[in-house]
Amino acid sequence: MSDTTDSYATAKANLRDTIKWLATSLAAVGAAVIAGASINGLSELRGQALTSAIILGGAGLAAILMSIGILVHLLTANVFYFSDLEDSTNPVTKEINAHARDILSPQTPTIAALIQFREGAVADLRNSAPGTPLYELAFRKWTAANDLISRVTNLGQFLALRNEFKSQQGNLFSLAIIVIATLGGYALLMGSKPDDRSDITRRIIFEPGAGWSDAATSLAKACGGDPLRGVMLEKKSFEGWVSIRLAQPGKCGGLELSVPAPLVQLSGSTP
Repeated sequence: MSDTTDSYATAKANLRDTIKWLATSLAAVGAAVIAGASINGLSELRGQALTSAIILGGAGLAAILMSIGILVHLLTANVFYFSDLEDSTNPVTKEINAHARDILSPQTPTIAALIQFREGAVADLRNSAPGTPLYELAFRKWTAANDLISRVTNLGQFLALRNEFKSQQGNLFSLAIIVIATLGGYALLMGSKPDDRSDITRRIIFEPGAGWSDAATSLAKACGGDPLRGVMLEKKSFEGWVSIRLAQPGKCGGLELSVPAPLVQLSGSTP
């Protein structure tokens, strides 16, 4: 029985696992960006900021998809055959020939010699009768040649996958830089988008003056609604004070503030 064990199976599996890990990581980054980029967040941007966010986000996702496409192509590469090594200009053939002393037998110091050795064994098998000494010798030569071809083909498959991966490293590195730059800029724009509600909340200062009712009236006029209507925030309310979120639409829609309880009239409950 010939030994057809792939001694390079572990190396190929490790390389494929690395490619799968890269593809999975890129897909996770894309999913995180899509999940984190809320439509409401984009809708709050205006003008050049909105255009830049769309361009940067789209470019980043496109770069991720291109990277995943390259990695998937590597995982679904064509089957490698020993006949691919018959081309002496093939980089894999050159590498195997350069290390022939470690890979090939003394009888077949090159790929070309191995091919010739097998063809000679096949010719002897055809020119001899089964059971004769010449046939038995030719069969052993043919078996030995196939065993060596199997090992060389397994090595060639690994080298071809490794070389293809190395040839794409420059493209993957460039795409990674694009992903970092574009999504980083996108995140910066989203993080710096103006938050009108928080800005108003920080800048409003109540000064009782002639009375709180005067302040409430002035606020109602400024916000365009008299009386102001909103939703009570029970978790933020405390003794003597009521926290509310002003109803939308309106100039101050969404504004959260705390006011003395006597200024608020509860008109019902909200779902």
